Amino acid sequence: MNNKSQLDLNSKEEYFDLKERLSKFIIFWPWFLISVLITTIGAYLYLSFTAPVFNTQAKVKILDNKEAPEFSLDVNKLFNKSSINVENEIALLKSYRLLEQVIKKMNLNIAYYDSNTLATKQIYNPPFNLIYISPSKNIEEPLKYSLQILKSGYKITNTLSEKELITDSFWYNGKKEDFPFIISPVENHDLSLNHDAYFDVKIISVEDATFNLIESIEVESDGKDSDILKLMLRSTNSMYAKSVLNTLIDIYKQDGIIDRQEVSKRTIAFVDERFDYLMEELDSIERAKKNYKQENSLSFIEVDANETLQKRSFKDEALFNIETQLLLTNELLTSIKNEEDFKLLPANIGLTSETINQLVEKYNVVVLEYNKIKESAGKNNPSLKNLKSTLVDLKLNVNKSIKDYSIQLETTLKHNEKAQQAAVGMFKTLPQKEKVLRNIDRQQNLKESLYLLLLQKREEASINLAVTVSNLKVIDYGITNSTPVFPKRKIIYLVAIIVGMLIPFVILYIRMQLNTKIFINKDVETLNSAVPVLVELPIITEQDKKAENSQLAEAFRTLVHNIKFIILKKEKDLGNVIFVTSAIKGEGKTLVSFNLASSFSQLNKKVLLMGVDFRNPQLHNFIGKTKKDKGLSNYLIDDSICWQSLVEKVTIKSNHFDILLAGEIPPNPTLLLSSKRLELLVEELKKTYDYIIFDTAPTLLVSDTLIISKLADGLLYIVRSDYTEKNLITYSSKLFEEQGIENVGYVVNAVNYKKSHGYGYGYNYGYGYGYSATSKNKKKFNIF
Repeated sequence: MNNKSQLDLNSKEEYFDLKERLSKFIIFWPWFLISVLITTIGAYLYLSFTAPVFNTQAKVKILDNKEAPEFSLDVNKLFNKSSINVENEIALLKSYRLLEQVIKKMNLNIAYYDSNTLATKQIYNPPFNLIYISPSKNIEEPLKYSLQILKSGYKITNTLSEKELITDSFWYNGKKEDFPFIISPVENHDLSLNHDAYFDVKIISVEDATFNLIESIEVESDGKDSDILKLMLRSTNSMYAKSVLNTLIDIYKQDGIIDRQEVSKRTIAFVDERFDYLMEELDSIERAKKNYKQENSLSFIEVDANETLQKRSFKDEALFNIETQLLLTNELLTSIKNEEDFKLLPANIGLTSETINQLVEKYNVVVLEYNKIKESAGKNNPSLKNLKSTLVDLKLNVNKSIKDYSIQLETTLKHNEKAQQAAVGMFKTLPQKEKVLRNIDRQQNLKESLYLLLLQKREEASINLAVTVSNLKVIDYGITNSTPVFPKRKIIYLVAIIVGMLIPFVILYIRMQLNTKIFINKDVETLNSAVPVLVELPIITEQDKKAENSQLAEAFRTLVHNIKFIILKKEKDLGNVIFVTSAIKGEGKTLVSFNLASSFSQLNKKVLLMGVDFRNPQLHNFIGKTKKDKGLSNYLIDDSICWQSLVEKVTIKSNHFDILLAGEIPPNPTLLLSSKRLELLVEELKKTYDYIIFDTAPTLLVSDTLIISKLADGLLYIVRSDYTEKNLITYSSKLFEEQGIENVGYVVNAVNYKKSHGYGYGYNYGYGYGYSATSKNKKKFNIF
């Protein structure tokens, strides 16, 4: 094969014919249509039996202390900054503790299903109420019941034990062991209207229901650095989803209110305890003052040292303030020492130390968070351990700060007492009784001031307890989107159509890729573009055999015409030798040879058809002869035989041509075909006939055809559609190149244009072979 031919071959292999590729699949359009119909029907059934899932969403805003202030007489708190940890609020909304309250409040561990339709759907509001009455029993596996509403009662079936119960009314008290629940009709609802309605009931443990709800609910921030949270729940029942979200919001709000009220309640309790103590102290001072005046017959003190008293008043006032702070400090220190575990401390009781007040407030905040997590988490929870460690450190800091402040007050007190003692020296002339009375009055004023201060704080705490609001503002309660999030009908149908198209496409594509046979001329040209395909001969059908069909004749006339382009140039007035061969047997070379001879005879050409396949001759079957009849092999062996005596005359539709059979099968076909006598015979036949057609042996099995190939003026290489392997085309290409055969052309035989794996065209050759040679025929073969 020359370089130009190789270049043509590569170009053809690289060319991608989209129309040709598509035509291979278009012929199977019924497959695609049926597949799409099946997948579309499947999608319709899937959508019919699948309950749509809707997304329900609620929005809330978390308020900080400035947005939701508690009542306080201290305006400085309005300027304190506060921040919100959104992640903590999300964790709280999805906490087991809160969602367990939702499950218990809404009785969500019991699920109801409407089984009156083909597609069983979960419902939220059945026409009856069912209450499980064995909460102490641990439900390891879900309890399942089938309930049918009768005219005046229920028919209940325990799915697990397969036991049945029929009640005589619409009220059931749950006395049966296998039916541990109470059933009653929904208020103002006549259950007889639901006669023969079927429901499935599933009961699971509260713990499992809570974990399921934790997995179902989604809580996320509405945006970066946003205090707004979105609560989302997907469900087939919008009423159920709305109720769950709204109930969770209400429980969360109430939980926040209770937390805030705990601080106020602890402050009120502390003040009440101090009130009892101060009342006893004031009563004792009053009695002491009364007794002292009675014992010393005192009524009013002379103010003869008025100027000196004014100088002392400043010292007394300072001493009074220090003693007040010291007393409050000791009271707070006593309260801390008496605390068990981690309890809330009284906040803002009048100490002037901002450090102590801030530490107490911070300590109370951590105590609240510790108590919340302690209820819903285990002892080994890392967050709980961290908070406990923080509380220990804070308590130590509060204790140390109070002690340090107390030491500071005592030191200041000592300095003031020394200053007062110096001033007292100036009052040696004052009666001792006046001194005692002033001490009594100072103690009385101290207790009264402390009493009034605590009374103010108690009022503040009482007001805060009464007006406490949640730190949650509801923006939107549960709202359900009218468009289901699952299944997406348009997407399902689109996917069904795509899958319906892909299934036959993939099957056909794999089938075509795994098919190693040739079907039409393009398959041959792709593998060997250097050798032309002279014609495609259509396959014979049973219908075509019954009637003459001119399309086959047209196909062979095309072959006769195209043979002229491969025949080598020769001397004028000499006949042409045409070899008809194939790679293996069964490809139809004998059939093509016979019909080709008939086609030439119709053109009034003198034709001789020779059987040169000495190993497996088949030509004799076309004229009713046998393998034992004499032919070419006998002529080559016996010099006394004249070839004219071996020729059989065949008549096809008033056209005549001669046949020289292969003869008896010789033991050495290769040696016989190599004899000089065959060459001489061919030279003689060329002078007598216009065309000498050799029906030769297959080239892949034996080398007989290659030995005599030099005698051929043209060579027809027969390949059969859906029979010849593609590697045989590659084999023939190498064979032609190695042997230097150029006068060759392919003939594609038995092409089925309707079933050639997607090779569809707008034309179709009918195949109508009909043979009638002599009256002695033993077997009929179809020819045109």
